[in-house]
Parts: sequence; structure tokens; C-alpha cells
Amino acid sequence: MIDPRAVALDLQNVCKSFGPVTVLRDVSLTFRRGETHAVLGENGAGKSTLIKIMTGIYQPTSGEVVIDGYPSVLRTPRSAQQRGIHLIPQDVVAVPELSVGRNILLGDEGIGVARNRLSRAERTRVDDALFRVGAGFDAETLASSLSVPEIRLMQIARALARPGSVLVLDEPTAALSASDSEALLDRIQALRSEGVAIVYVTHRLSEVERLADRVSVLRDGRLVSSVERGAFTIDQIVADMSRITTESARESLHELEAKTHKAKRSTGEGLRIQGLTAAGGFSDVTFDAPAGQIIGIAGVQGSGQSQLLAAIAGRSQSDEGTVRLGGKSLSPKARRRYRAGIVLVPADRRVGGVITKATLVDNLAQPTAGTGPLHRFGLRRRRKETRQAATLLGSLSTRYGSLQQPAGTLSGGNQQKVALARAVISSPKVILVDEPTQGIDVNAKAEVRALLSRLATEDGCSVVIATSEFEDLVDLADVIHVLTRGELVATLDSSTSYQEILRHALG
Repeated sequence: MIDPRAVALDLQNVCKSFGPVTVLRDVSLTFRRGETHAVLGENGAGKSTLIKIMTGIYQPTSGEVVIDGYPSVLRTPRSAQQRGIHLIPQDVVAVPELSVGRNILLGDEGIGVARNRLSRAERTRVDDALFRVGAGFDAETLASSLSVPEIRLMQIARALARPGSVLVLDEPTAALSASDSEALLDRIQALRSEGVAIVYVTHRLSEVERLADRVSVLRDGRLVSSVERGAFTIDQIVADMSRITTESARESLHELEAKTHKAKRSTGEGLRIQGLTAAGGFSDVTFDAPAGQIIGIAGVQGSGQSQLLAAIAGRSQSDEGTVRLGGKSLSPKARRRYRAGIVLVPADRRVGGVITKATLVDNLAQPTAGTGPLHRFGLRRRRKETRQAATLLGSLSTRYGSLQQPAGTLSGGNQQKVALARAVISSPKVILVDEPTQGIDVNAKAEVRALLSRLATEDGCSVVIATSEFEDLVDLADVIHVLTRGELVATLDSSTSYQEILRHALG
């Protein structure tokens, strides 16, 4: 009989280098059955590389991976799965044309199986996995009809449908609303009680407080702390994650947050939305975003806030209503709204936020191509582009090796900073930011909040933030509108609490 608290996975003195760059340095970590082990660190600390070594995507340069007491070489993700290690990635993805059952069994099919019909044995296997995650949908349901939280449950069920003892969860609640996150956390606690070793990677420290039996912190590729529940505090975790840890040199998260809110914001005529409606997205939305103010649009996932921002930017069509800037009605075309000064930073930074294959300099030069101080007579001024990129990315504490490296090689949080820098460099009058802090660490969150506050206070921008992470808006937004099922149901002032926003958002 296997000891429910036995070591399922042991990383011993693991190092990983890519050419001359060392990403992990002598990391040793133990993951036990029946334990939730949170792995934390700033963006670029080495968490993603560590996950890829655990799951067979990368092999360590040196060190050992020991599974159930036996040294193992995981050459592919399939070999890791065969040894019982399953990854639930941050991306919420599925094959929409296939049923839930076929998605769960994808890659394990025999010869001559029906595309969307399960055999009796397959149905039993899938139903058991769905029951364990508490899913309320059927194995025969098409994946295209599932919501984001339901796809996340299906991803976990896919892992549980295979024999295994280690479940690696990478930012599992990043794309979920507060209520859906709570439901998922309950399921994770149930899986832990079944004896599964859970590796939990997140930036949400409230989840760490609730779930973690042990917390390990990486910084610059090194393990700097690993402590059991009861021996860690949130302040200590933040200090361990910070690149500069001496109190005299390190500006704490709280100090940075306080500076964000000290300056008083003036107001002026800015963006006005009147009766904006898009079928299936949102209905009769009216609000003002004065120049020099931060306006929050709070809503759980699926409430329509992303569609609303896309419609304001002209990226998607609206059926009724007007968008006015400085008292003038704007054309519905995206290019004309951009030229008028409305810039959108989308939630999916890899699709619409940055050009992943372009260099950092090219990413920042592209929004002003042919115009502005970075160009003369339509020609690029490359030295000026490089200086401007270094200055702007430096002001955001962006971590990169070279300004000539592709943006897609940066960590998620640093890609988010590049996306914001691309918006800022065009000197917008209105900046629309969708899920600005999703999937980034606590220090990066503070830096992003400080930037958005500066855009309003110093540059006089109208800043509109749409988010399902309501803590992003508390003490930052001047006005918070709550969107529920596509309708504005409440307007709250800057002194509101997280609980009040949540109460209205959940309807």
C-alpha cells in the first residue's frame, strides 16, 4: 500500500541552461502525496522552466528527477504522463468540434473509434473523471458549448482520467471569475484529500493562504525559501520574491501602492459612451470616462466587459449607441478611433497585445510607424527608437536580455508590460485595458497600477480598466461600474470595498 504522504516527485539539484544563460540553479524540491505545494516567484524567476522539466518538455542540464523513489529521465510530455505527472496549463483550451469525452481521451484512442461516440468502457472512464471534478456537464456535450470554467474542469478531468499521482496546475484560476475560482479551489482541496500531489503555481496570494501546505519561492532561478504552512506570512513571501530584499533598498509593495494613490486627479472632457449595445454581449451601456480619471468596469468572466472594450475601440461591431471623444462623435472604424486617440490593450497579450516574433524595439516602433518623433519623412530613426524603447521599458522595470530579442521570449508579466508600453508610446487620449494584471506577479501588478495612475494623473488620459480581478480596482479607480450579464447594474465610488463589488457582480 502506498503511503498517502509519501514523496511522489523529488527534484534534486536541478540546473537548466540555454546556451550561456542559466535559468535554474541547483533547485531541490520535494512534492508529497496529499499535499498542495505552491511554487511562487516573480515573472522570469524560473517557474515555467521548472514546470517544463517536471512534465518532460525540457530535460535538466544537470541534476535528477526522482519519481516514487526512482531516478527518471522524462524525454517527452508523454513519458511524464506515463509516469503519472499531468500538467493543467494556464491556457484554457479545447478542441471545440469534439465532445467532452473525446477531448478528455484525446491521444489515448484505440483504432477505429467513433469521433463523438464513446464505448461503454470509455464512458465509464470519462464519467468517473468528471464526477471527481464535480462537473455538471455530460461526456457527450460538445466542447464548443462549454464556458471557460467548464473547460478548465474538463482539463483537470482529462488529467484524472489517466493514472497519476502528481497534478501540476499553472495559474489555474487566472481566466476565472471570483465565484468560479472558489468552486475550482474546492475541487482542488478534494483532490488533495485523495492523495494526489498538487503542484500549484499562482500569483494570487489569497489562494496560497487558503490552499498551500508548503510554499517554495524562486528568485532569479534559485530556490530562496521553502516553508510549511504556519511558518510563512504573505509579507515574507513578497519579500522573498522581490529581487532586492534589503529594507533600505527595496520599495515594498505597500509603499508603491500608496504612492499610486497620493496624487489627486483633475478631470476634463474625455470619453462618453451612450446606449452602446451589441447583441449577445452587452446592452444599453452608458458611462463617462473624463480625461485624467480611471474608470473601472468590473464583471465576472462572461459578463461582457471584454466585448465592451473591443466595441469602444472599434475592434468589434456594436448595434446601437454612440462613442464620443472630446464632444465629437467617432466613426465606428477601428483605424479612425485609433487615430482619434483610443488605444486598446487586450487581455490576450500574445494575440493582440504584442507581436511575439518581432523584437522589443520593433514592437514599440510599430504603433507610430511613419509618424511622430521616432520617424522623419516616413523613415525610421532607429537610434531614437532604441533609446525610447530602453527608457519606456526601463520605467516599467521590464526584464529582458536585449532590445533585439523577440517579445514572445519574455515571461507573461513582461509581455504585459511591453503591451502597455506599445499603447503608451502612441500618446493616447483614451487607453482601454482589458485584464491588466491577469497572470502576473504581485510586484508587476503594483508597477502596472502605478503606470495606469501616472497616465491619468500626469498625462491626462482617460483610463478604462475592465477586469474580473476586482482587487485591481479597489483604491485605484475613481469610479467603478459593475457589469452583470451585459448590463451595468451598479456604479460605485473610489471608497468601495472588494466585497461590495463582488456582491453586485454576482447579482
